[in-house]
Parts: sequence; structure tokens; C-alpha cells
Amino acid sequence: MKLLNGATLRTLQFGSIVLATSALVACGGSGDSPGATVSGTAAVGAAMANASIVLTCKNGTGSATANASGAYSATFKFDGPCAITATGGAVTIHSFAAGAGTYNVTPLTELLLSYLAGQLGTTVSGLLSGISSNATFQSALSNSTVIANAQAAVAQLIKTRYGITLSSSSFLTVSFTPGQPGADADLDTLLTAGAITANGQPAASLTAAATAAGAAAPISGGGNGGGATGGTGGTGGTGTTTQ
Repeated sequence: MKLLNGATLRTLQFGSIVLATSALVACGGSGDSPGATVSGTAAVGAAMANASIVLTCKNGTGSATANASGAYSATFKFDGPCAITATGGAVTIHSFAAGAGTYNVTPLTELLLSYLAGQLGTTVSGLLSGISSNATFQSALSNSTVIANAQAAVAQLIKTRYGITLSSSSFLTVSFTPGQPGADADLDTLLTAGAITANGQPAASLTAAATAAGAAAPISGGGNGGGATGGTGGTGGTGTTTQ
């Protein structure tokens, strides 16, 4: 067997390192990965077809355009939580994402924000605008137990006021398709009952009741209730959109 001399061996070793490094970069190992994905459905009973979706996060922003069924998906570099605004025609409704994953935008998520705003002693607009800078708001909207308890409270409020039991109290994150049974049928039922107005907003009296219920169960520091925090995305930056 012919042995390689030292110079030849060093050349081969260096070449192997270069190839390995190139493969790592190609797989996103350099840290230049596209980030994380937030997706969901925007609907007010009917799908918000082709709605503009804007996400403004603790760090980073992203955007997307919903398809004909109201489904959207945005992949970008961010740190959660994120405010979500869906606009379609004359309808504008809001939601939020704790981190990467499925987060819907519906009149129920608008109502959820009213409850959380009441808990935090602010308004919905104040809560959404404070996501990028207010540590208390950031902590609350990233706390899975705080979010789950708020959803349960909203579901109970609807049952008490309208006698309607939602198919799922996890209406923020449940996957659904407009026109199908389940979460979308809930929206149709609420619309018929007058809990949702023709412009896709929760009824004013219901919004006021949600805010009052939240204020009666305040949270401080955004972390009461314990539990795991929601997932977060990348390291911040401006987003790119996928559909």
C-alpha cells in the first residue's frame, strides 16, 4: 500500500472540512434559516377570502395574503408574541400568536383580546400596540395557561349570555375550514344569535362584558397562572411570506 505524504494528507483533510461546511450552510446551519411559520384561518362566519394579514411581533414583522378559504401562512424571523391584523374589504379583526404555530383570526379572537386587555388594565388597541415593547403584555400573551384560562372564560361568557356551547374552547388555535362543522359553525351560530355583528365584530355588549370579566380576574406581570410559555420563532427581523 502506498502511503500518503503529510502535505497530501493535509490537503485532503482541508477539502473534507470545506465540503462539510458547505453542506451545513446548504442545510441552514449557518443561522440564515428563514425563521418560523405562523398560520391559521381568518373568518367571520364566511371566510375572509384574500384578506391582508399583518403580523407585528416582539421582534420582527411578517405579512401574508389569505387564500379563498381564509387560510394564511407567513414564514419569517421573529420573537413572539405577535399581534395579528386581518383586513378584508370593510372588515378588520385582530388576534395574536404566542409564537410559531396555528393562530386564527375571528370575532372570537377579537373577544379574547378584550378579555385579556381587561385583565391587564388596558384596551385592545393598547394591548396590541404594546406587544413590541411592554414586557408585561409580552409575558401574558406568551403564557399558555393564561391564554387557555382566558379562552375558557370567553367560552363560558358566551354560554352564559347566549346559551351557546362552543365546539372547542381552544378557538384561537384549533384548525378549521369555513363551511365545515366545528369552529366555523360556531361563528355562524353566534352570528345568528346576534353575538357577532354584520361587520364581523363581537356585539358591543358582549365586548363590554368580556372586558369587565377580564378586569374582575386581573393578572400582574403577565405571568400569573403558571404553565409553559408559547413557542417563539427566530431572532427577529423582517419577514418573508409564504402561501
